[in-house]
Amino acid sequence: MITRTEYMQNSSVLHYEYYLQFATDSTFHFVRTSIGLEKLRSSKDKYFNDIIKHGPSGGWIWDHSPVNLPLMRELGEVGTKSLPSKSTCTCVGKAAARKILSEAE
Repeated sequence: MITRTEYMQNSSVLHYEYYLQFATDSTFHFVRTSIGLEKLRSSKDKYFNDIIKHGPSGGWIWDHSPVNLPLMRELGEVGTKSLPSKSTCTCVGKAAARKILSEAE
């Protein structure tokens, strides 16, 4: 497990692994069903920023990625009574997408 403190000390190297640890089966299901493997494969942007799709309640689709909130709290990503930001959910969803792509190849 990578704590928030460890991540902040080397975020450019640890970004993918840090956010991937907060992905759940629900995250992977969400990415597969809401975005899909074909859209991921056809993305021309290494950060998937060209996948512009609105979520169920509006906003960018990545903002709605499910996350492992208890683990986020345990590792210091969010406070004990806080919720993750939309950008954090986006990073988790995109890490899951990257893993889905790598496993599909």
